[in-house]
Amino acid sequence: MTSALPTDGATSELASLVRTAWTESLGHDEFHDDENFFMIGGHSMCAVRIVRTLKQELGTSLTVRQFFAHPTVTELAVFLAGAGAVPVSGDIGTRAGAGA
Repeated sequence: MTSALPTDGATSELASLVRTAWTESLGHDEFHDDENFFMIGGHSMCAVRIVRTLKQELGTSLTVRQFFAHPTVTELAVFLAGAGAVPVSGDIGTRAGAGA
């Protein structure tokens, strides 16, 4: 399940990457991009795994605190886009299109 992605191309790609990381960590994709991570079965250990995954994929310094402050796919993607979370290679990551 997904909802409308932000219209900006980079933000859309980031949302796809975030959604993929959530799906892998949660073990399901039964959520919309505007649903709170903790209301759909997420917990702190899942959040830590997602932060670690996104840090590796994006080469950014995302923190668990920042994740908690942006608990939806859309909010986190917008935050990452605004924070300049673009990978060194210029590619959003190898998994961004895999499960989207």
